[in-house]
Amino acid sequence: MPELLRAILGYSIWRGLKMASSLALGCAAATTIPAADHAELGADAAPAGSDRVIMMQRFVVSATRIEKNPWRYAALPGFEVLSRASDEATNWLLDAFQRGQLIENEVLPKEWLPQSPVPYLVIIDDTNLATVGTGRLHAQPLEFRSPVDALTWGDLSDKTKVWAGRFEAHDDDAIATNTNVYHVDLSLPANSTISLERLSRCTPALPQWLLAGLLGKDCGIFRQSFMPVMYDGVIRSVKGPGTLWVSLDETQRLLTLLEKDKKSKKDQQMKIPIPPLRELFTETRPADASLPLWESEAGLFVRWGLTGPGHEDPVMSHAFLELVRRARRAPVTEQVFTDCFGFGYATMEEKLAAFLKVVLAQPNTIDLYIPPSFSEADLKPATADQIGRILGDWLRMQGIALRKKDPGLSGELLFTAGRMLLRTYKNDNGFAPDADASRPAAPPTQPASNAAPGRVVALEPFVVTAARIRDPGLLAVYGLYEHDTGEDGKAREFLEKAVQTGVVRPRAYIVLAGLRYAEAMARPLGSQGKLNVEQAASILGPLSTALRSSAASDPINLIVATWEHCEAKPTEGEVEKIVEGVARFPRNTRLAYRAALVCAQSGYAAQAAELIEKGLVFATDEKSKADLGRLRATLAIKQ
Repeated sequence: MPELLRAILGYSIWRGLKMASSLALGCAAATTIPAADHAELGADAAPAGSDRVIMMQRFVVSATRIEKNPWRYAALPGFEVLSRASDEATNWLLDAFQRGQLIENEVLPKEWLPQSPVPYLVIIDDTNLATVGTGRLHAQPLEFRSPVDALTWGDLSDKTKVWAGRFEAHDDDAIATNTNVYHVDLSLPANSTISLERLSRCTPALPQWLLAGLLGKDCGIFRQSFMPVMYDGVIRSVKGPGTLWVSLDETQRLLTLLEKDKKSKKDQQMKIPIPPLRELFTETRPADASLPLWESEAGLFVRWGLTGPGHEDPVMSHAFLELVRRARRAPVTEQVFTDCFGFGYATMEEKLAAFLKVVLAQPNTIDLYIPPSFSEADLKPATADQIGRILGDWLRMQGIALRKKDPGLSGELLFTAGRMLLRTYKNDNGFAPDADASRPAAPPTQPASNAAPGRVVALEPFVVTAARIRDPGLLAVYGLYEHDTGEDGKAREFLEKAVQTGVVRPRAYIVLAGLRYAEAMARPLGSQGKLNVEQAASILGPLSTALRSSAASDPINLIVATWEHCEAKPTEGEVEKIVEGVARFPRNTRLAYRAALVCAQSGYAAQAAELIEKGLVFATDEKSKADLGRLRATLAIKQ
């Protein structure tokens, strides 16, 4: 395995995951295969007569695995836990996650943090990598180290330690994290772990400046974990990284100048220039050269509004939240800003300049009471389905995340995810767990030179079928994996059954609808090359379910596309669903235009006009403006 994989994903040794040909059996013993299993092994697996040689599928010889620390599973509100750490270590880490969510809930408005339909997947290992053999997957142990931006922790700069080694993988509707807690000191409270992945599911989307101020890599106020501060054994506040301005070097330079200014007897105090707020609220992300300054101002303004003077004053706090609410649906102008705050940009720029001098390189302190403990995991031995579903999903999502950045590494991860899922399937159905997991290969055209006389039958790896998977969640993950690896035929099989069981996984419904849409568009059964009612209904069914819980734009995009190509017209209820769905993505001008066109062609002029006006709010390119303008003019003529 490349060194990069260990560095990025924290795996230990990769080599053993590949088929160890040196351990392959040289011959196979006669085995009776049940009829049901036999059908899965392929057409060439028919029972052979005594005069035929059967080339058996290659198997790896391995001793029965005796796990010193087998996986255990627990479910608690908002989390699913797969752990092979002790109860103490598992709950120590879970406290960090739950404490982090408490901080998020305390600082951020509820409407910014929609609950995920899929629990947060937490994988916790506790393994000394020096003692493990080949072929085992492990995350690297957590390491505590000084943060790169230790300067921004003020008086805590030489005391602060943050942890590294927790690897997260995301999907539209799920997040999984993998951590090794081997040899971690459990005597101190774990750093409060901030994820804020819930922000990505907020619709309409939060404005870019707010997300940069919260999550910006160098300047976001939630860019790292928070350290709990103990008072008489009770946590009553937490501290996080302070305000960094542009860069560490620039921050240090400003600190030096501010210190000199304090010692000066000049009446005129030093001023740090604040960029114009109109540049902060732009809808276009700044160029690379000006990005650090833009992110710095975003972090400063967000800190002012959420944990600084803007939060302490109820009037200013309401104004800040109202500005965000309006920014989610329309561009921010100075008039919008003035409507919210009662004053314009210049006044706020002065407030931010004064605030910057106070908080520059000073930790962000949040005062709040944190319980000494949270819900504990009631760990039980994990089933094969739980292990395969959670680990397979994490590997799959990691692989997809790296598909563009590192295609080779992505392929290795997806390969491993497939092996994990296949092993789970075999365990559930009584097959040998170490069978070759590769895709079926073409049978040899010539028998081996040492083969006995007669026809050679090459057995291909058996076929996994949805009918023999009982866990709806595993069906969904297996279907998503097959789709991600280009096997849409198999993906369709798994996802159809997963959806029939009512699995709670919006992504499964979206992908299934997409597969049905592609199939219907390839063979439209309606008049004039259109989809008929039945085809449209088969697509819209799973999309209606996904639309209720997914934050992705895929469902509404597919709904609009289906009606664009359907011979029937949508009902009034379907049109209202379209209008509501488009309203969740106000910056998607093209979607608004397509939806307005569907409504106009179906006789819903009022809804079409509403969608046109919404589309024009964020229309920036000339083509979108022209298309929406022409459609509006056409509606006016018809009326």
